[in-house]
Amino acid sequence: MVWWVLFLAALSILSYLADVGVLPWLSVRVPFLGASLLSVLILLSAAGILARVLMMKRRGKREAMEKRIRELEKELAALGAAPPLA
Repeated sequence: MVWWVLFLAALSILSYLADVGVLPWLSVRVPFLGASLLSVLILLSAAGILARVLMMKRRGKREAMEKRIRELEKELAALGAAPPLA
């Protein structure tokens, strides 16, 4: 995740320098989008970060639910082992 953020920061800095005119050779345009190549790369990097964050959030919820299921199964087993109430 840190690599994604560092890559996005580097692209942002390069994009800024290209927009200011310091690095004019980086202002290559993507014909069908009307945007610079660096802007497209920034967009893809941000989409990658978003996808990873959502995946990790979903994985965290699943792990929490699995943990709760194990706890409930233990409680159920404990209740099943107890003598029945008349």
